[in-house]
Amino acid sequence: LDKTGTLTEGKPEVTDVLLLNGASEGEVLSLASAVEEGSHHPLAQAILARAKTSNPLPLTAQDRRALAGSGVEGLVSGRKIQVLAPKSVAENSLTTETLAQITDWESSGKTVVVVLQEENAIGLIAMQDRLRDDAAEALQKLKALGVSAVMLTGDNPRAAKTIADRLGIDFRAGLLPADKVSAVTALNALKPVAMVG
Repeated sequence: LDKTGTLTEGKPEVTDVLLLNGASEGEVLSLASAVEEGSHHPLAQAILARAKTSNPLPLTAQDRRALAGSGVEGLVSGRKIQVLAPKSVAENSLTTETLAQITDWESSGKTVVVVLQEENAIGLIAMQDRLRDDAAEALQKLKALGVSAVMLTGDNPRAAKTIADRLGIDFRAGLLPADKVSAVTALNALKPVAMVG
């Protein structure tokens, strides 16, 4: 089962913004939304929605590009802005306290991105998607039929584990779309598999 939109509602929301290196919340959200503009990814949509409600200055990014499995980047007023998964950020650019906050949020089932300006972290944005009301019941019915479920997700392993534990299923995390195909192929070699999501 794919996680987003199958086991969860597929509509993550920003839950927390941590400011770093003197940045303001408006600045972090404006820069992040500038490089996320036009993306249909659920996390991008969450950032764009929060930016609209926070009324930050609307900014425009040039040379926007997706970084497969990592995030996005672009130029805003000539400055390189990146919105990246923590695993894609040089560890020495985040303090011990910042890394601890990322771990804490991820362990509670949240997805975290780091907003960087010219390679310097200026903020963290945490987002969370809610489990679908019918997910646990559907999985119990599948289990009663003898069907084993495995959640496949591009999300970080800590957040994935939290969700999988709540649902009582196995999981594979940190997967790119091609990795999900490989996982389904490998599972199918063991026994018949159906993919949902």
